[in-house]
Amino acid sequence: MGQLMNTPSRGSGIIPQVGLPPELWSAIFEHLPLRTLHDVTLTCHSFRYLAQPLLFRSLTFCPYSLDANNQRFIHRLKTVERTKRRIQFCSSVRIAHAVRECKFYPRYIVGAVLNKEIPYNVLLDILLDTLPLFVNLQSLSFMFVDLSQSQILKLCALRSLGNLFLGNCTVEHVLSLSSPKLRLANLTIICDSKNMLGNGQNGHGLSVFSPDHIRSVSIINPVAASQLLNNFIANASQGLLQLRCLTLPCNLEVVRAFRPILHLIPELAELKFARPSQIQYNLPRDENFSLSTHLNPLKPLSKYQGPRQLLPHFVRPGALEHLNLWSTRPVSTDGSMSPFELHGALAGGNELVSVCDPEVLKTVQMLELSVTHVDALMLHAICIRFPILRSLYVFAARGFFPGAVTQAWDPEMIIDALLTLPLPSTIQHLRLSSYSAGSRTGTATEDRLARRKQDLRVKFPNLSSVSLDESDIDLTWDRSTVLLHC
Repeated sequence: MGQLMNTPSRGSGIIPQVGLPPELWSAIFEHLPLRTLHDVTLTCHSFRYLAQPLLFRSLTFCPYSLDANNQRFIHRLKTVERTKRRIQFCSSVRIAHAVRECKFYPRYIVGAVLNKEIPYNVLLDILLDTLPLFVNLQSLSFMFVDLSQSQILKLCALRSLGNLFLGNCTVEHVLSLSSPKLRLANLTIICDSKNMLGNGQNGHGLSVFSPDHIRSVSIINPVAASQLLNNFIANASQGLLQLRCLTLPCNLEVVRAFRPILHLIPELAELKFARPSQIQYNLPRDENFSLSTHLNPLKPLSKYQGPRQLLPHFVRPGALEHLNLWSTRPVSTDGSMSPFELHGALAGGNELVSVCDPEVLKTVQMLELSVTHVDALMLHAICIRFPILRSLYVFAARGFFPGAVTQAWDPEMIIDALLTLPLPSTIQHLRLSSYSAGSRTGTATEDRLARRKQDLRVKFPNLSSVSLDESDIDLTWDRSTVLLHC
């Protein structure tokens, strides 16, 4: 193979006259984008042999369809045969070692007729039997499948896996597991609230995962999250010693079940509460929510994402670097805070709003906020509570429209304020965005903003980018700088 690299073959075109062994060429090809990699396979037979397997690093199988009621079916028999041949090719000795990711998804076919003669999961067993041949498999995803006990045992034959994604799946509980548990690093479970997960013997089979190896778990369905907390974490003899990142639904029962077992996750560094599409009235609010006092210490989290109401119950001072805040107060259905509420949480002065510990906030370097609008009160609170802030992202649900009643600022007023407000000297990235379209600025405003850019560079020498994408105002003076989306 090494000689072939330097020997032009008939019709191969120009061959690089570089005497590199195949292993080095393969290492180079690993870093090429897919389109370039495809071009490499057309260069010569030797490059094709080395590069073609890399075209199959990510496999997606969509053999079955969904109807309006989410019933799964395979439309045609030839789909089965075609998918079988594809699985057979990808599991060949030449290709299988390159596979890193595998997805098993449904697809919606317009005009497809429900066919009950072909079991939709006939190909699932074939794929599960093939997975051990993908010796370098790192990520596995399933959507709308029901994994039986026998299929779960086949999954455990992998022994270890980096990422497992289960979307609207049911996983049968395995009563007796003779083989070793699956050593899984990252687990994500997403489930439609209308989907019946079941409980007891029929719910998510979390028992097949080894608690000693899981580093990240993301479950946003309250039923599945309760099973994780009550049946998996609470029953782990030594806790989840490797778990560092946890995402849970912002559900009152889930939150109260989680706080007493926090000590079973000693290495937890990132805690995220998933924001629902609409804030429900049964979520915790300042006036009626409290957690009972626990002897278990709070965690020195480096990242917290969730409602401000839960921040004091889970985060202790000294380590927090990334903070993403929203609210469960019924001011808006999407969790956006009014500037008055945010100011009360950060600086005090609002008897209906609990104040965040200033010692927790002083170490934050990246701040993400969901607010109704932007005004002086909000920006002033940010300036006094985050002394080493580097990145600020603000989402304004109601846009950047000036208002006499709300005292809301428009983009020009915000930019003018940047020159007068005491923003931290460490600030590097600033982004304000909104889904609400605002009015276009004129040439005169653009000229004023252009002059402000030079002033901003003087006042904030570390600031590399400022973006107000709702108004399409580009305030990035260095065109080569990549805008950081916090």
